[in-house]
Amino acid sequence: MVSLRSLFRSLALLTVATVVALLLGEAGLGLAGQSYYWAFAKRPDPVLGWRPPPDRSAWQRFEGEALVRTNALGFRDRNHRLSKPEDVLRIAVLGDSFTEAVQVPVEQTWWRQMEASLNRGACAGDTIDKSFEVLNFAVSGYSPAQSLLAWRTFAKQFSPDVAILAFFIGNDLTESIRTLDQEPLRPYLVPTEEGLVVDTEFRHSPEYAAATGVAGRARQWLVEHSRIAQLVLQARDALRIRKITPASRSRQDEPQELGVDNDVYRQPTTPAWRAAWDRTEAILADLTAEARASGTEPALMIIGTGAQVHPNVRGREQFAAALGLDDLGYPVRRLLDVATRHQLPVLNLPARWTAPGQRSDQLLYGLPGGRPGFGHWNQQGHAEAAKAAAGLVCRLQAALPLGDSGR
Repeated sequence: MVSLRSLFRSLALLTVATVVALLLGEAGLGLAGQSYYWAFAKRPDPVLGWRPPPDRSAWQRFEGEALVRTNALGFRDRNHRLSKPEDVLRIAVLGDSFTEAVQVPVEQTWWRQMEASLNRGACAGDTIDKSFEVLNFAVSGYSPAQSLLAWRTFAKQFSPDVAILAFFIGNDLTESIRTLDQEPLRPYLVPTEEGLVVDTEFRHSPEYAAATGVAGRARQWLVEHSRIAQLVLQARDALRIRKITPASRSRQDEPQELGVDNDVYRQPTTPAWRAAWDRTEAILADLTAEARASGTEPALMIIGTGAQVHPNVRGREQFAAALGLDDLGYPVRRLLDVATRHQLPVLNLPARWTAPGQRSDQLLYGLPGGRPGFGHWNQQGHAEAAKAAAGLVCRLQAALPLGDSGR
């Protein structure tokens, strides 16, 4: 018969062996460079829905590859002084995964390349004795409403001279209204007689409650600090990705771009889509007004879908024809109309990248692990976006009294 003392000794040895094995495993994975950004990037946030944890770094390797580091606020960026130096013209960028851009190294993101280009003198004839500083407040999965909340909560405090909202046509419209979206942690802005107000229903969802409870906070701590836990989640997500099928089609015989509802290309005919457009327009109007009230000049950067800007002209035409449309430009035209009504400067990337003679047939979308011509921008896509965005900033600084540190 085993004595109680022997049983305790065996349990103690097993515990020690397990702890040693885990420590060795953590050390080995650390030496091997194993980490997984998506394991912890979606930390719950009571205002924004979620925000990456501050001062963390991990690899993202599912689409492209990059070591992602967050600053003290949890955004993918370096730290910045809250007060703006006298000799600096600040640019805040807002948006989603096209701007957080965890698919490429941070030096290759469009906003970091834009900053470098501007500081090298990209603005011809620039006589302003100032440097340029770009601050990123974009997070993968953010909707225009979340970008507006990020402006109010964080970006505005840094007194930027320019605020650029990068708007991805592929999903920013559907993410503006709950009935077209499937994200339980997302805050929405809903219309009232007083204007748009934050709908905080997400804080009462089972998912948010689970993530912010004792067990949820313990799990978040574990995945932020344990490479073993990150490896387990990475393996789980890899299996899930293999099972992903294209988003449900509006009509079964239509071509489909992963994650994009084809109704985005059509004039809205349902209450949900009309509400999505109305909500989006109201958000853009509020961001424009609030930025200007703070002394910041807002701008809209329109990011097209892969189908809209694919270099294969015939392919674009066939895609539109299969949807029963003359072209895929309805959402761009409507966004331009909204911008005109609110005198909001626009960088129209779809038009720039499909204009005859403007660029080669090189694909700007598509990374290793993804479909060529679709998905997120590759290195060349970010470079082209940086060049276009730098031109936008040059036009703005030439027309406006930017950089006034006395405001």
